[in-house]
Amino acid sequence: MKITRLLLVVLISLNGAHFPTASAQVRRPFTVTDDIELTHFDVALDPARAIQFSPDGSYFVVQSTRGRLDLNRCENSLRFYHSEEVKSFLNTPDGTPAPAPAWVVAFLTYKECPVIQNWRWLSDSSGVAFLQRVKEDTQRLVLANLRNRTVEQLSSDTDAVMDFDIRDRSHFVYTVVDPPDRQKTWAERDQPSIVATGRDFYHLFFPSSPLTVKITAHRTDLWAVVDGKRFQVKNDRIPLAFVAGALALSPDGRTAVTMLPVMDVPLSWETLYPPSEKYSDFRFHAGHQDIDSFDLPVREYVRIALQSGEVRPLIDAPSSTNAVGWWTIGDPSWSWDGDAILLPGTFLPPKGHEPSRPCVVVVDLLSDTSTCVMRLRDQSSALSMHFVGGSRHRVSLTSYETKSLEVKEFQQNPTGGWIRLEQSTESPAAPISELLVTVKEALNEPQQVVATYNRVSRVILDPNPQLKNLEMGTAEVYTWKDKTGRAWRGGLYQPSHNEYGERYPLVIQTHGFVESRYIPSGSFQTGFAARAFAAHGIAVLQVGDDQCSTSGPAEIPCAVAGYEAAVNQLVAQGLIDPERVGIIGFSHSCLWTIGALTTNSSLRFRAALITDGIIADYGQYLISNNNMMRYFDKLIGARPIGQGLQTWLERSPGFNLERVAAPLMVVGAGPESLLSMWQPYAVLHMIKKPVELVMLNTTEHDLSNPAVRLASQGGSVDWFRFWLQGYEDPDPAKAEQYNGWRKLRKANEDERFLATPQDAPN
Repeated sequence: MKITRLLLVVLISLNGAHFPTASAQVRRPFTVTDDIELTHFDVALDPARAIQFSPDGSYFVVQSTRGRLDLNRCENSLRFYHSEEVKSFLNTPDGTPAPAPAWVVAFLTYKECPVIQNWRWLSDSSGVAFLQRVKEDTQRLVLANLRNRTVEQLSSDTDAVMDFDIRDRSHFVYTVVDPPDRQKTWAERDQPSIVATGRDFYHLFFPSSPLTVKITAHRTDLWAVVDGKRFQVKNDRIPLAFVAGALALSPDGRTAVTMLPVMDVPLSWETLYPPSEKYSDFRFHAGHQDIDSFDLPVREYVRIALQSGEVRPLIDAPSSTNAVGWWTIGDPSWSWDGDAILLPGTFLPPKGHEPSRPCVVVVDLLSDTSTCVMRLRDQSSALSMHFVGGSRHRVSLTSYETKSLEVKEFQQNPTGGWIRLEQSTESPAAPISELLVTVKEALNEPQQVVATYNRVSRVILDPNPQLKNLEMGTAEVYTWKDKTGRAWRGGLYQPSHNEYGERYPLVIQTHGFVESRYIPSGSFQTGFAARAFAAHGIAVLQVGDDQCSTSGPAEIPCAVAGYEAAVNQLVAQGLIDPERVGIIGFSHSCLWTIGALTTNSSLRFRAALITDGIIADYGQYLISNNNMMRYFDKLIGARPIGQGLQTWLERSPGFNLERVAAPLMVVGAGPESLLSMWQPYAVLHMIKKPVELVMLNTTEHDLSNPAVRLASQGGSVDWFRFWLQGYEDPDPAKAEQYNGWRKLRKANEDERFLATPQDAPN
């Protein structure tokens, strides 16, 4: 059935559905389709991803994303605004139309987001360069020339560009996947046999799948254009084919900073540079690194002279990547004079022999010294940073905190140390300028682009005016405490027209909550659909996950205690029906969800769903890499061998699936994901428990493809409305789906009727 016909049927059925209102329904309910087609700005990790001023301040660009279900494509746009026109608009009376963009560049060249990424202004403000995605594993380097309103390629159609940096049309640097490396897997499959000892499971069994290609650390070649001449950067001693990304080009366009693998890791590094507590399983070891293996290599920051190929390490210490148990996001950057480099995360050699923690570091090339601006915490996983005004003595850092993004500024004192300033004087979205442009949003306020000038603030872009005509419920910050006194925080999404004394079904969504942002799905776009649920009479609790972040045997009980306390409090407040509670897990929180289903507690789930995540069962253990096996060992408290197997029998959800009483939907994102989640489905199906198995045809984790999102989020809404409300969408295309679910419901009712008190589920 065509998508347009399907959407028409869905809208007709939704308009005819009954919702608990005190008066006639005026606005139609918000749906998953509405969520997919929203235009939004990516400010999750770095506000500069959404808005950037040109270096001279004369223009600014707003990047937006939306799903196009009619084309099953992801659309990315760059809107160029003239700063003076926006200033003039802010001086006009209210009611004056906002200025239109001076130029709009939009692409729908791929089915998944982002289509436009890593975009940045040229230093002379003449245009914006970015990577344009055209295939699963192919991006090309593109320049949007503002002066003549043209778009041109800076790389060839055959190049799979991985990363780049640029100063102007005649000075840029980029990496491409090494062509022989792309063909290596295929050549290996032509051989009569393969030595598989020590090989990664997924690369061995799914060598050419899109997901395997995506997660493989390909060799890359480094290319540069200096003074308009293009050449491959080469070095006889160090394999530049392993440039790892995070490229930063010097102001003169002749030197690049990046990360390269450390060919031989010194023994002293093992003790001097330990992993974070949160990722303690990612401890690296000294010795020669096999950078052709599938293990992530230990890396260090280096400086490369492009024309000669000379490579010099910047610091005699590893960078703080996931290979060493730290997850730092951000690119290095140069001061305007080229005399200093800002590194987003690296260790510094300690003065004594005590282990150290990584820092945001400034390397002064003139004095050959490195100073720590700010030490990283275990949770410092998302950072962006730059020199304020290009000065090497002042740094601005944007970090993600529990509740929101926080901007910090640091000033270097005369002795070389760094002190934090009391208040940031620069917006993360604008340079030092009278005009300020930001994305404004809140938990119940959709995103809008707001400009401020001379203390006057007005909306210049409302990308989703259609939301005013949609019913989507209300959201609020909700707090509670579990039985240990541990404080919890989440978002409670409720139907708008809740009548006095009416108790609603509840769906618990289990993977994080950001109260400062407007995210209709709740947190992620895989399986979650908070506002679509609320619009259809189901309350949703989006649970924060910081309380149980430390791995170990207490992790699952911690999560279960939080869910149990939340349900008990909501029931006591008269908000929800305790007999109609569901739960959704995604990614890491699949572990907590399946744990909640197999734990003896007061929770009585009526339905559950898990998608593409960790379960910590025996089957998943055997196909995991070494780091994940170590995580499972720590989580359960033993290895599943010998005496440790008894511990697994007691604590692993995979060995206690007979306790699952709720109908469970198991969803994999592609065949590799489905294989890793096979055990819950296989066991429940074998013992005739109500279980549904679904495979999404995608390699994405947090979904962006419109059709796959509709299958995932729309399927989630259908599943829980069926089990919690007894509702079936009348769309004929879903008749087979509901026929199968009715059979599951009948089998589930028969089992409950026949169960003895000893066998009845808790």
